[in-house]
Amino acid sequence: MSTPKVSILVPVYNVERFLLQCLDALCGQTLRDIEIVCINDGATDRSPAILHECAARDARVRVIDKQNTGYGNSLNLGISQACGEYIGIIEPDDFPDKRMFKKLLKVAERTHADVVKCNYFNYFEGSDHLVENFAGLPYRRAFDPVDYPQVVCSIPSIWTGLYRKTFLEREGISLRETPGAAFQDAGFSLKVWFAAHTCALAKKPLLHYRMDNPGSSSKTTDKVFTVCEELADAEAFLRQRPERARVLLPWLAVDKWGKYRWNYERISASEHVAFAQRMVDEYRASQDANELDYSLFKPEDAALLRNLLDVGAEAFAAAHPDSY
Repeated sequence: MSTPKVSILVPVYNVERFLLQCLDALCGQTLRDIEIVCINDGATDRSPAILHECAARDARVRVIDKQNTGYGNSLNLGISQACGEYIGIIEPDDFPDKRMFKKLLKVAERTHADVVKCNYFNYFEGSDHLVENFAGLPYRRAFDPVDYPQVVCSIPSIWTGLYRKTFLEREGISLRETPGAAFQDAGFSLKVWFAAHTCALAKKPLLHYRMDNPGSSSKTTDKVFTVCEELADAEAFLRQRPERARVLLPWLAVDKWGKYRWNYERISASEHVAFAQRMVDEYRASQDANELDYSLFKPEDAALLRNLLDVGAEAFAAAHPDSY
């Protein structure tokens, strides 16, 4: 097969129930000039058999079998072995519109963008619900995230994009290889926005993001500080680019608040004080460094953050036993 325009990476672990729907949608793309790289992360169900059966039917499907090393390692391996000019990522319990990659590639080639992303649907029990992740941002034209820094606060949705492979390699963008599947998409997405000077967005929703998979990693309730470590890694990446950091660090503080709020609600109440203390330490450091701009927050979030820093972790956790 000739070198494809797009390599679509599918990290697979124990998703036999949904996998065939995903693969059928990928093989049925109107963009035919693709390769579908399925990384079997040591699955113990019928997923490997489904993958190899699909590869036998369609020469564009390539299966990489390996031991279970986690989501980040799987995607990094896929990126390193991808042959396409652009890389897409599809999770195996989701499925794309049949025109997704043709439309994204068209935007990428017209705008010469290193990154193109689109809106998507939340898919639950057969019904789609629109998520306009990029409302208020420019569609179908190239822009630099420094000029629209609020893009940093968009939902990570790494599975709605195309990424030029040479851009990822040049900027050293990869996923952290922490065990399992634990927020690595958040760090990857932030690094993309931090490093890319030329991005473009498609308004049309082109991906169905499954919300009714009980095995989804987003539903786990352990790993209390993993999201903090992911964001700290992304922040270190940004600080290596001082001119961009000057603009984007205050927006990272806004994005962090949303992710920390979500994490606070999903962890055990017994961990709230420790997690609140982590927030206190990080936001006081940002405030001391003049990297915290309360005007960028929603008023109610700015008030909550000020309250956290005023009263401290224990009092804050006591006042917010379930969520904040």
